[in-house]
Amino acid sequence: MGLTKRKDGWYVEFRVVDDDKVLSLAPHGGIGRMKRWKTGTPNKTVAKQWEAKIKTDLVMGKIRSEKIKQMTFAEWGKRYLALEEVKGLRSYRDRLTSMQDQWVPFLGAKALDEITAADVEAFRNVRRLPNGDMPSLSTINYDHAILKHCLSLAERRGFVSSNVAKKVTLPIPDNERDRVLSPEEWERLYAASADHLKPILLVAYHLGMRQGEILNLTWDRVDLNRGFIRLSGKDTKSKEGRNIPLTQELVQILREMNKVRQLNCPSVFLYEGKTLQGIKRAFAGACKRAGITDFRFHDLRHCAATNLRRAGVDTLTAMKIVGHKSERMHRRYNSVSETDLTQATQKLHAYHSNTLITPASEVLFGKSVSA
Repeated sequence: MGLTKRKDGWYVEFRVVDDDKVLSLAPHGGIGRMKRWKTGTPNKTVAKQWEAKIKTDLVMGKIRSEKIKQMTFAEWGKRYLALEEVKGLRSYRDRLTSMQDQWVPFLGAKALDEITAADVEAFRNVRRLPNGDMPSLSTINYDHAILKHCLSLAERRGFVSSNVAKKVTLPIPDNERDRVLSPEEWERLYAASADHLKPILLVAYHLGMRQGEILNLTWDRVDLNRGFIRLSGKDTKSKEGRNIPLTQELVQILREMNKVRQLNCPSVFLYEGKTLQGIKRAFAGACKRAGITDFRFHDLRHCAATNLRRAGVDTLTAMKIVGHKSERMHRRYNSVSETDLTQATQKLHAYHSNTLITPASEVLFGKSVSA
């Protein structure tokens, strides 16, 4: 028993007993059968570490019986999607699509505890869009994050010993955007928008709320008396509630909307009397009519963060309003234009002009110079 050297590296051998549930070390006396594990390394020191770990796992009953039918990834994927904690996620439809279209076809036949980090890396390399094109790094990372969550829940239930998806790094995508509307562009876009779209755009432009937060907003979240929108953790992407102060313009518009609201419908934003499911077509049409190019609805968060900074709102308060958890993310959404830089130099000039500065000649040749 112990380590055995072969041509392809070191192996660990122990005599074990299988009780149909787990493998355990066999007592002395010859009972049990010999079980061999390949370490995959020619280094004896590393192999000894493997030996110690396997022996510890056998003593603690962590190695499952080989007689137990191994759950496949496809079987666990089906159970994962049926979990209430998963079905309740705002991103459930995306997870369903990713699991059914990507991960199950790729890993479905594999035993759950046989999936390796190399499998995850292979998926990242071969992932393609339906038309065969290479997807963006963000898309690949999103699929990867879904697998991490899937395997985390499997690990929590004891189906896998570790989450191999966590062992593969998610590269940071270079997809930062700094598209911010000028005041003139914003006026054009707002004027070109359909009536039902205008208040939605105004909320996004003033407050930086996400599209989902806006479309799912209900009147019980709107406090017109104090001038706040109050979101709970279940309403936000970050799972943290936040109180968002309304601008005077928004208070006025929401008051008017509240006067004619349908009492049998809790949603704030409606189209033809029904809760809005999406605004993709209306927004695209408004941009086209306004002549606005290279602009997405999500870019309105950039506009809000940038305008808050330009208005002199401190970073911490602006983060609370927009819903950023880190200063790094807030900086990413906060764009600095050439106009901002020019205004900064103008402010600096004004500061110097209003500050008494002793000319260099007086310092060198005046009475303050001593021999």
